[in-house]
Amino acid sequence: GVLEDVTPQDLKTMMEVNVLGCMYTARAVVGGMKERRKGRIVFTSSMAGQCGLYGFSGYSASKFAVRGMAESLQMEVAPYDVCVCV
Repeated sequence: GVLEDVTPQDLKTMMEVNVLGCMYTARAVVGGMKERRKGRIVFTSSMAGQCGLYGFSGYSASKFAVRGMAESLQMEVAPYDVCVCV
């Protein structure tokens, strides 16, 4: 819903699930992939992570964050032949 209708707890939960869930999962596997010099990490986002949508300000923010994190992580792991995509 629109930002003023979403509770702070719902926003926090959305960020925890959509952003931290991806970060914690990637963090758990990236070390082994770098050691093996092989791997692929795939994150799921949505169109709301590509452009803002009316009524989805919190959700869009969380999906934009996933995209930004994936782009940054790709730069970190590229020297190890690990691929990150959304």
